[in-house]
Amino acid sequence: MSGPYSGDLRERVLLACERGRLSRAKIAAVFQVAESTVYRWLQTWRGEGRRAAKPQAGGPAPRLDQAALAKLAAIVAEANDLSLAEYAAKLSERAGVTASGPTVCRALQKLGLPRKKDAAGDRAGPARHRRRPRDLAGRVGHPRSAAADLLG
Repeated sequence: MSGPYSGDLRERVLLACERGRLSRAKIAAVFQVAESTVYRWLQTWRGEGRRAAKPQAGGPAPRLDQAALAKLAAIVAEANDLSLAEYAAKLSERAGVTASGPTVCRALQKLGLPRKKDAAGDRAGPARHRRRPRDLAGRVGHPRSAAADLLG
């Protein structure tokens, strides 16, 4: 999605409309904007007296306020090896605020806290994802040695 039109373009379009020499359709074609855009800008100028665009609203309020962020920081200080879902559950218990994993992740970033687990609390993944040492590749009965025997 492209950004808003510049204030300079809006001003030039409205000045061309004030002169009254060209129709709205021709003004729109000259400045390469939609005819409905020219119409809306004129309506705003006549109705509100405003030639500039309104500032953007900013979006919804954050889900976690300062008190909830402080409680999240305390939870992380107690145990920094929890998953995002576990942080969200503890936050719900202590602060009474329900938050999703991504919301907790953004809150941790806002607080400047890492999302990574402790080295001591790091959980190993399933055995099938662990890497075997290279010296085991040549052993009899090992899948890699069987493939090597078939290939040559």
